[in-house]
Amino acid sequence: MSLLYNILALLFAIAQTALAHTPGSPDDHDHEEELGALGNVTLDACAALGEEIQYNQNLHIGGIFILLAVSGLGVISTSMLSKFKTSMMSKLLLIFKMFGIGVLASTAWMHILPSAYEDFGNPCLDAGWQKFGVGYVGLFGLIAAFIAQQMEMLFVGRNMIKSTKEKDAMDLAPISIEDGSVGSKTHHTENKEMTVILLEAGIMFHSVIIGLTLGVAADDEFTSLLAAICFHQLFEGMALGVMIGALNLKRMQKVALCILYPITTPVGIAIGVGVHNAFNPNSHGLILTQGILNSLSAGILFYNTYTELMSEEISHNVAFRAYAPSYKSVCFLAMYIGAAAMAILAIWA
Repeated sequence: MSLLYNILALLFAIAQTALAHTPGSPDDHDHEEELGALGNVTLDACAALGEEIQYNQNLHIGGIFILLAVSGLGVISTSMLSKFKTSMMSKLLLIFKMFGIGVLASTAWMHILPSAYEDFGNPCLDAGWQKFGVGYVGLFGLIAAFIAQQMEMLFVGRNMIKSTKEKDAMDLAPISIEDGSVGSKTHHTENKEMTVILLEAGIMFHSVIIGLTLGVAADDEFTSLLAAICFHQLFEGMALGVMIGALNLKRMQKVALCILYPITTPVGIAIGVGVHNAFNPNSHGLILTQGILNSLSAGILFYNTYTELMSEEISHNVAFRAYAPSYKSVCFLAMYIGAAAMAILAIWA
């Protein structure tokens, strides 16, 4: 009930903000007059579908299968490595995980957040949304982070209560030196599961949007955009795969998580191919939807990357602190390389 109450309170706050800034309200007259001063050129540009473009539908359909394969390769290859239970493989997986943390942090900062700001700063948004403008990025990102934290508390709390009822508290594992957790091993394991699920949800929001962008792209920019998105999805998939492989879940549950990621971008492309003839990139509804989804995605990734991954895997991980300085340096280098790779890809996608 606590989670439901908090979500409803947050949604009510959004509704109040939106109603306070709806077009036609007294506070918006001055703002609407400013927009009107720009003339009808902007309105016409927002309503226009655009010029005829060169569009090879077969090429775009081919992109669906290319990205499906590349995304699947990234997430499955690293998730399979977790099957090898050796000391050397554990160290290699940690390096991959650090690379993945860098990828996810850079994705949030360099890809998702700028897109959200661009969406909410678009002049084609209705006057009510333009008044608060890019402030909505922070609002929806904050809401997403709060909901993610509430979901973790609810999920872990329920499972801890259930576990306590099933066996004595003395049977719960003490502080685990191996994984650096503070508290019971049960709590740490379940917290990781929810963290990865939320991370995947945030990534999927963004993946659908970039798939849609690729699906409606003209032929002259499609190839370069496809290449950039392939690397984007490969690196994200590798990051996600390492984390899925480390979870204490049943095989089919891991398979389901590995399948969900590769299909989201192709779904976005398929939608783009289906609507490309009537697609208007300046549509108020489309821009608003993209802005909200990007903001929610950024909030989830920021919360989980810093609060869960960096904090638990690095800052408060007893085992990581015990590693040799040379190995820790390699791990940090891997994280910086992952961040740099995604930052470079932000030039094209």
